[in-house]
Amino acid sequence: MPRQKNQSLLFFFSMFLLVSAGTALSDIDVNREAGWETPPPENSRFTVFDLPAGEIEERLGVPYPEMIERKSRLQMMAPSDTGVALIMLCQWEDDPADTVAHPQAAYETLLFSVDVVSPGSMRDFWLENSYGSYWIEGEVHGWYTQPTFEPDMWFTDFFEAADPYIDYSQFDRDGDGYTDAVWIFHAGPGQEETHDPDDIWSYAVWGLDYMTDDGVIIDRYACNPEEHADGSIISIRVATHEATHVLGIPDLYDYDSKLVTETYYTPDDNNDHPLVDWCVMGYYGYNIMSYGTRQDPGHHCAWTKTQLGFVTPQVLSQSRHRIEIPEVETNPVVYKIVRPGDSDEYFLLENRYTLSSSKFDHLDSDFSAYWTWFTPGQNQKDPGLLVLHVDDDMDGNNGQPSNAHYMVTVEDAGYDPATPWNGSSEFSEEWYPYEMRISATFAAEDPGQTSFTPNSVPSSDWYGPSSGIWITNISESDSIMTFDLGFGNAWPAIVEHYPVSLDTTVSFGDSLLLSVVVVDEDGDPTTYVWHVNGGVVQSGSNSSYLYPGGTQATTDTLLVVVTDGQLADSLVWALYNDVDAGIEDGAPSLTVPALVAAPTPFNSSLEIRCALPRAGRVRLSVYDLSGRLVATLADEERDAGLFVRTWDGKTDSGVESTAGVYFVRLATRDLAVSRKVILMR
Repeated sequence: MPRQKNQSLLFFFSMFLLVSAGTALSDIDVNREAGWETPPPENSRFTVFDLPAGEIEERLGVPYPEMIERKSRLQMMAPSDTGVALIMLCQWEDDPADTVAHPQAAYETLLFSVDVVSPGSMRDFWLENSYGSYWIEGEVHGWYTQPTFEPDMWFTDFFEAADPYIDYSQFDRDGDGYTDAVWIFHAGPGQEETHDPDDIWSYAVWGLDYMTDDGVIIDRYACNPEEHADGSIISIRVATHEATHVLGIPDLYDYDSKLVTETYYTPDDNNDHPLVDWCVMGYYGYNIMSYGTRQDPGHHCAWTKTQLGFVTPQVLSQSRHRIEIPEVETNPVVYKIVRPGDSDEYFLLENRYTLSSSKFDHLDSDFSAYWTWFTPGQNQKDPGLLVLHVDDDMDGNNGQPSNAHYMVTVEDAGYDPATPWNGSSEFSEEWYPYEMRISATFAAEDPGQTSFTPNSVPSSDWYGPSSGIWITNISESDSIMTFDLGFGNAWPAIVEHYPVSLDTTVSFGDSLLLSVVVVDEDGDPTTYVWHVNGGVVQSGSNSSYLYPGGTQATTDTLLVVVTDGQLADSLVWALYNDVDAGIEDGAPSLTVPALVAAPTPFNSSLEIRCALPRAGRVRLSVYDLSGRLVATLADEERDAGLFVRTWDGKTDSGVESTAGVYFVRLATRDLAVSRKVILMR
């Protein structure tokens, strides 16, 4: 026999007294007004994410600032290896779902398949964002039906009606008395997409404290629409955003004033988008600024992945040269620079490589689609080094441009508030109108975006004092990027060199002028020390050196070290002296040896195929970016023709080399060739 509503509520209220000490039964009131159910406002734990301020104040009777304050008290939870979710499909007799087009099986595929849907399922998303550590399991139940559609109710009638058919205790995997996750998919589209007030705006809830007959409490759930406005089944973008709330992660857009979705304009807040599309917990993940790219949610940002336990940032506390950082989409590598004396303020560095092989994190949020000359759904996110400025002392991302102090924000490379965007170009590095930034990354292919320093705009200052942090010589965007880091001093960087080829042939009797162009961001005077085969041949302020050439068929190693007295950069050339310019008539002409190395990138074994034009002594070696010898694979006399070697990524002493860029070099008596390869770990 179905249970009576008042009996269930009485049981719920009596249990609520046990979990919410200090609340008197007479103080609790459940109201039914205008077709929605109001949870007891006295429950100070009750928190709603994503609903507009007006709806929260009207429906809950809770002032919006108080709701913001409640969010700051939530405890974030690092998920275990396995997450278990209850999925409930809900509809109403007067507002039914399209159960033929959207049966249970469709949501099972959407949420829990692997490598089936494009670009990926909910399980695919969490596996990729957690680097394989978080496996989502779940069961889909429904469609459950109630008589009358009541917008923005809290679904307690559905929980009650399903209680005889669902064992809610099966969804308390950690045994703490609370369901781990409940995801609701209700009939119809979401108001955030249709802008129709009769539709339900997607949201998430904490602190519901609904006691089930199975002895566990439904404390938090995510509310998602069944479909898009065009009738197609909902994508996982909103669902991933709301599911992350269930884990306790807050919104990372600015809560001072919600975006007006009809105009993409926030009249009372000059910067509502401190992360833009670099995190699924920004507006990008919430389907508001997602015109044409609804199927492709962005990744969680480094801060969110850290809170969830998916990455452990590596702390950088000393000056380092050519730090390598692989793409974060497939590698759990994030760097952290902490403010001295205040561990709550820090920078997080991640390499967002939008040409990655990852399923997600490729297309931008397409806020740009507001202008017809943009390409909706096809704009690639700006790849490069993303710098997040974090202050965990802040309650959230509420701020104003005059005091832009956020909890998590992107240091927007290339943005200068003195020269705002005029709307005449599509460059991702520009400042958007309607009070929005693109939050561009740092990368060498973008002019003026190779440095993040006390002198750059934006600067590397903390909120208040100068940081003395110099992140310079940032490389072009790639699967592995490099940068220099100085504390109180900038690295001198060789940005150009001649000859361009580091393997250069010098004809007999000729000399060669070598030169470098150096940038030192903080303007320190630089000294150039030139070495030939390990010996110093010139030192001083001269950035050029005249190599006299050799009289024998030898290979000379020429090294230049540029120093500001504390930090240094260097470059190595291999100069081959060709003394065969006058060989006898009829002798075979000199040709270049051939070298092929594949695959690259590689992680265990690199095959190197070499072709020699003539017999003679050959040397096959591997060098790192600084010119240091890593491994010698061949040093012997060989006949003309093909020979093959492999490199297992280890040094001559058997130590595994770190991930990064290396050069394989084949040298004969006459000439040499080299190839760049990438070692992945």
